[in-house]
Amino acid sequence: MIDHHEAREAQENGAALIDVRERDEWEAGHVAGALFYPVTRISSDPDVDVDPTTPIVTYCKAGGRAQRAAEVLEAAGYTNVRAMRGGFEDWRAAGYPTE
Repeated sequence: MIDHHEAREAQENGAALIDVRERDEWEAGHVAGALFYPVTRISSDPDVDVDPTTPIVTYCKAGGRAQRAAEVLEAAGYTNVRAMRGGFEDWRAAGYPTE
């Protein structure tokens, strides 16, 4: 797992950030430019709209769902997946871009 500072650096270097929270959490605010794929959806269908070689960072509220989603994506053939520990609130508290 990586922290929110490392996730921001990864995003600046071309990583796709995937929000794996539920829709109501997403609609209340999310990382600017992130993709929305709830962990429940990833668990049943791990096909996300990202090239399998593109770095991916999954995130949620605290890290548990992000870690589960990262494991499923790796098992599905995505080659560079990391989960962000801490979650969206740490990202927002750091002043990083949100929508």
